[in-house]
Amino acid sequence: MEIFQIIAFAIVSMILISLVKEFLPSYAILCLLACSIGLLFYVLNLLEPIIAWIIQYSAYINQDSFKIILKAGGIAIVAQTAQDLCKDSGMNALANKIELASRCLLLACALPLFQTILESLVTFLQ
Repeated sequence: MEIFQIIAFAIVSMILISLVKEFLPSYAILCLLACSIGLLFYVLNLLEPIIAWIIQYSAYINQDSFKIILKAGGIAIVAQTAQDLCKDSGMNALANKIELASRCLLLACALPLFQTILESLVTFLQ
């Protein structure tokens, strides 16, 4: 029943951020950041069994490819969190730049996978 804990945390955070925003608007974004990071760490702790299962079966997968996939997933999660924080604070232009930067980083991160696929394709066609 972790979903109820997550929802309760989100509701309490929302109320806290609304109160802080009313009286001290400059600190509301810091409160939002702290609540978002706290929730992110809680969710990452819930993902430990899934990560352990993936690591257990990673022996059957190319280690370099597996590391790239995990790195890309981390980039996506962190970038989405930062983008949402920027949108919540009303900075849509900055959120769009974070989205662009994360897409570029994901492409750069996945480049070795593309090279491996291309090399396999060339080998297959010869």
